Parts: sequence; C-alpha cells; structure tokens
Amino acid sequence: MKTTFTLLMSLFYLVPSQAQVRPTSPAMGHYLTLAVFSKTPNPARAALDTVRFRMQDASKGSFVSTRLRGVYLPTDVPALLTVPTPPANSSDQTRAELDFMLDLQAKRTPEQVARYTALAAIYHSPTTSNPYDPDYARNWNSLFHVGSPLGNWYTHANLPLTATLLTGVYQDATYYFFTLKYRFMRPRPYALEPGLAPVERPGHPAYPSGHSAASYANAYVMSELAPDLAPEFLKMAAEMAYSREVIGVHYPSDSDVSRVWARRFVNELMKQPKFRADLAKAKAEITAKRLVSSR
Repeated sequence: MKTTFTLLMSLFYLVPSQAQVRPTSPAMGHYLTLAVFSKTPNPARAALDTVRFRMQDASKGSFVSTRLRGVYLPTDVPALLTVPTPPANSSDQTRAELDFMLDLQAKRTPEQVARYTALAAIYHSPTTSNPYDPDYARNWNSLFHVGSPLGNWYTHANLPLTATLLTGVYQDATYYFFTLKYRFMRPRPYALEPGLAPVERPGHPAYPSGHSAASYANAYVMSELAPDLAPEFLKMAAEMAYSREVIGVHYPSDSDVSRVWARRFVNELMKQPKFRADLAKAKAEITAKRLVSSR
C-alpha cells in the first residue's frame, strides 16, 4: 500500500515547465586525491607530451558520431563544447593516475575482468535502428542498463516512450563527447604506460570517457523520471566509470570530467521544451508500469 501511495504521489512530481539547473556534486574518493597533483608538463618526462592518439587507430564509427544531428540540442552549445584541458601526458597527475591504474591492474580479479568486460559492451549507437541488425538487441538493451534498479520490467520493449527519450539523449551526448575527444586527442593510458595490459583497445581518443559520460547522462535523466531511485542510478554510472579504469582504457580524470560534463549536459537538455515534453511522457509511462509491477 505504501509503495502504491508513493508511486501515485510521484505523478504530482511534475516535469518542470522551466529549466531546472541541478548542481554538480564535488569529486570524491580517488578522483579527489589524484586531482591534487600538478596537471602541467613535467620537463623530466617531456618526451611523453609528443604522444597523441594515433589517427590510424580511429574507428569509422567514431567519425560518424561527430557528424550526428541534434535531437534535443543544437550542435553548437558553448557550455557543452568546453571542458578543462586534460592533464599533460608528462604531468605529475597523469603519472599518479597511471600508477593508480597499475595498482588496479595488479589487484583486479577474474570476476572483475569478466564483469567489466561485459560492461564494456554496454553502449548505445543511435544509428542502429533496424530490428534485423544482429547488434539491435545489445544496442537497445544498453539504453536500459543504468535504469535497471527499477526492476526486470524496465526494458525497451515495455517502454517505447522512454526508449525514444533515451536514444535522443544518447544521440546528442554522443555527438558532443566525440567532438571533444577529437579536439583533445588524448592518448589511451596504455600508450604512455607499457605496463598496462588493457582488456580492449578502443578506436578513439580517451578524453572524455564516452561510457562514463553516457552513463552519467542516463543516470541524471533517470533521476528526473524516478527521483526515489536516483542514488541507485548514480551507482550504476559510477561503476561504469570505474570499470573503464580497472580494465586499463581510461584515466580517472577521463571519468571525472565526464561526470561533471554530463550534469551540465542534462541541465542544458532541461532548457529545451521538446525534451521536457518527451521527459513528461516517459515519466508517465514509467510511473504507470511501476504501479502495475507493485501490485
């Protein structure tokens, strides 16, 4: 009875008609302790500053992403095209991050490798919409990973309006974070530290982290749709970000800038009437399903 009452009350937690600017939470844990190191070049390691992501390693799909058209946002929002410059390759912070990742690698368990390798396959390509595409199920299931604390009923098949909302969000986010990646051309950690043995070798630059940015954007949107589960959604995004560090493909600074950027991104989405209208439809859809599942 209490659950049903809570869900009924959530109907009155209306999507705002005006923009809601949510604050960005401060860095915590290892993101905070690593950020105290100098980000500027260290002359003792100056040769590292010549290393950039190699264009011959770039995947075709990553280039396509920089040419996506906006769904909710135009493709020239200044706030989303501006992030801090990543720490220099030779910097003390990058060295501290690489040492941190070496320690993660030394301690990672087979179970972690298996789980985090599976998480690496959780990403959504907005251009994959053909149900006969062999990647269709994985692609659309990926949209619903962060929101899975809602329950087994939370799937793209059960929630078409939510799927429409989230794929639009991912299309906008994907355009922006890939544009930033190719602006900074940050090499992957294993390009600087030969002791790292990555589980995969992504075909695009490191900064910011696409998996982290998309997951946090998803979590912030889901927090508007089901506010009572916001901490659970954020845990899902945080695990995704951390997994990328454990398997050796992202520096912690890639993850944390993605978290901050994603908050700014969703705040920009909330300014758009079309987004708020689709958000309201998705919220009603999810609320109705939760009522049914709670009986």
